[in-house]
Amino acid sequence: MHVFNEGEWNDYIEGQADEALRARIEAHLIGCLRCWEINEQLARANESLASAGESLRGSFNMSDRELYSGLRRVFEKLRAADFGTYQLSIQQKLGALTDVMAPMCGSQTAIKALRAAALESPARSLDHLNADNWTSFLKNLRSIATVVCGETGAHLVWESGQI
Repeated sequence: MHVFNEGEWNDYIEGQADEALRARIEAHLIGCLRCWEINEQLARANESLASAGESLRGSFNMSDRELYSGLRRVFEKLRAADFGTYQLSIQQKLGALTDVMAPMCGSQTAIKALRAAALESPARSLDHLNADNWTSFLKNLRSIATVVCGETGAHLVWESGQI
């Protein structure tokens, strides 16, 4: 990472870096072969993910009626419990997220997305998720869901994970 943090690299790779940051990183890349190679690998990986996500999104289109029906089932399950001050356990939240994602991308893809999001979070696995690292995990999952399920699906995943 040298003089740049992970957020700065991500902004640069995703084309969201401001001009000053982009200039600093590009000046560094000119003189650092290691960072240049890592940058090239990350750019290719992002390109592959975007391409794969685009093709997957096209094959898993849901009608508004199907999406509404799935959302209704999720909220019915949530209402069935007495919530008051009750918080869902981590395992219940993971189950709810799987239920939300499965109609959009398939149950196996949903489970793999949850595992990948946990792996890149401070928890490093689904077994180590807790209240302290949940938000980081959920942000990762939202990013993955954006690629696999589209913006609307990712928003639904984020909102469902907040419960």
